[in-house]
Amino acid sequence: MRFGLQIETYDGDDGPGTFGRMLAVAKLAEELGFESIWYEDHFSHFDEERPEEPWSQLECLTTLAAIAAATHTVRIESLVVGVPYRNPALLAKTFTTLDIVSGGRVIAGLGAGWQEREFEAYGYEFGTVRGRMESLEDAVRIADEMMSENPATFAGKHRSIRGARNEPLPIQRPRPPILIGGNGERRTLRLVARYADMCNVYGSPEDVSRKFGVLRRHCEEVGRPYTEITRTINHWVLLARDEAQKPEKRKRFPRAFSVQTPEEAVSELEEYDAAGAQYALVKILDAADLDPVRLFAREVMAAFREPDG
Repeated sequence: MRFGLQIETYDGDDGPGTFGRMLAVAKLAEELGFESIWYEDHFSHFDEERPEEPWSQLECLTTLAAIAAATHTVRIESLVVGVPYRNPALLAKTFTTLDIVSGGRVIAGLGAGWQEREFEAYGYEFGTVRGRMESLEDAVRIADEMMSENPATFAGKHRSIRGARNEPLPIQRPRPPILIGGNGERRTLRLVARYADMCNVYGSPEDVSRKFGVLRRHCEEVGRPYTEITRTINHWVLLARDEAQKPEKRKRFPRAFSVQTPEEAVSELEEYDAAGAQYALVKILDAADLDPVRLFAREVMAAFREPDG
């Protein structure tokens, strides 16, 4: 199992302090051996249970550029860009710029968008699932073309490019990896099988196992090796050092799914490993305290390292 860390806009700080805390978490993750840093693409993440209290967010790609410039080895990724929010040719150019700024560390994470209230609040047309999925396919195809060759031409159902130049090209060859995020079995995972290098799904180990089985069938239908696709999952965790610390953690984070000891977290991740997941994108709910990130690396990540020799 490989590990990336999903950072968030930690509450309780003013603007400069907020980013400083995010950057501290990202730098610590790099130091501890996480492979990647991920950040959600939301303008304001509305909580369906408490719509009057949206989560605070920085703009995703600007934030990733700042983190890329301040780190050295950790990969940088969006989880995932909602393609209806941006012109796909501009998006391809942005990912190319991120790859250059980071020295070849970007992963281009793309998705169809899902939060209708966010679309409405910021003046975007939500449309239909079919329309958003067609736009996602256009964006993936345009990103593939523009990050691979100059000039690039593609005619899609909703978006097209004609002789679009993207100079300089990304550092990574033939292009940065493309990840498609989403749980849709009929449309999203079919797009993964056709075009993506990585996928991201979520759910219980049983849910994840079923979705990877669907992905395997889509790969067989299009004649592509299933093993070419890196399979990632979202994994939120709230760690307690031991049973005695659990009540304190539950009090601080009453809406957390669960509070786990490191041993329990390892056991759950082993279930995801058995379900076919290769890469866990971990959100540590109290990461801003820093010690929980250290605890996860020391006690959970270490359990999945190959023994020396």
